[in-house]
Amino acid sequence: MALSTVFLASSLCVPQTQNRPLSVPKSHSVLCPMTSSLILPPQATKKFHFQNQPLKSNRSVGTVKALQSDENGRIYKNVEVFSWEHLHESLAHDVVKLSRRAIDDKGTFTVALADTSSIRFLSNLVKSEYSNRIDWSKWQFFWVEEEVFLPSYTLRKTRFFPNEMLHRVAYAEFLSMVQKAGTLNVVTIDYDISAKEEAAERYSRNLRERTERGYLRSAASGHPKFDLMLLGMEADGRVGSLIPNNPVLDERDRWVTHVVHETETPRLTLTLPVINSSSYIAMVVTGEDNANAVYSALNEEIDPRAPRKIPAKFISPLDGQLVWYLDRAAASRLFKQELHIDKRY
Repeated sequence: MALSTVFLASSLCVPQTQNRPLSVPKSHSVLCPMTSSLILPPQATKKFHFQNQPLKSNRSVGTVKALQSDENGRIYKNVEVFSWEHLHESLAHDVVKLSRRAIDDKGTFTVALADTSSIRFLSNLVKSEYSNRIDWSKWQFFWVEEEVFLPSYTLRKTRFFPNEMLHRVAYAEFLSMVQKAGTLNVVTIDYDISAKEEAAERYSRNLRERTERGYLRSAASGHPKFDLMLLGMEADGRVGSLIPNNPVLDERDRWVTHVVHETETPRLTLTLPVINSSSYIAMVVTGEDNANAVYSALNEEIDPRAPRKIPAKFISPLDGQLVWYLDRAAASRLFKQELHIDKRY
């Protein structure tokens, strides 16, 4: 099913060298094929006076600012530790504030999502206490990473929204609910291309065009400056598709590249210079299984014999803020004594 180009002010359509019509469910979406931007209209019309909606949630409830020293005298200035029930609330509170600030400043809020369970912690945003204070039509979602599919999967993939099959958690637990609350703008990676280099170049070209035209803010380095980059970390220290001891960690020139690993499906990923150009990076890590990786990322010096062992150590925005959002289990190795997190008002 070929779809005609739709020109919407909120779609941020940018001409691309090739148009690749995409078959998506007609009842669900409007597609801007020139940029692989998916614009999902709201299922119900809502009008809110966003500027007049106070954010009443108390950000400090249930949090501990981890400014204390460990046994080695280190101070974790960019780490916050939460009880599980308050991590959702505090992250949502921070994201709403970031969104308002960005929209007031430039009219849009750009968010980059990685394929990680950290997306689950955005679910509070679609609850009425937060969603009624968010202008979803001004949000633009991007992907930090993407799998590269083999041609045999092409027909199967066209039955889904772009990237939906590869990012099931993101769509099932967050983006589908955003679509119910307001307009959903998703800038996809071309998922119908099996050629890794071509797919990476096409997404990179899309980002460059948006940055040059001002749809994405530009960092001093010229890289896109996302307002929010939501990342998670796995037990081996990987972040997104930045795999330990992989040459991708040394990439400095390309914005988007492919990652080849002998035991995993090839993937596309934003490179470290792009990730570290973000205004705000939220690193959301939970669970005791990740406690060792958290400790290594925040404490251990880089081993010259294995400098790329812990990719999370390389996440360090040049002109932005990095905040680690941890639950007590993930932070358990950072402190000598058990953390006691009480509600504080």
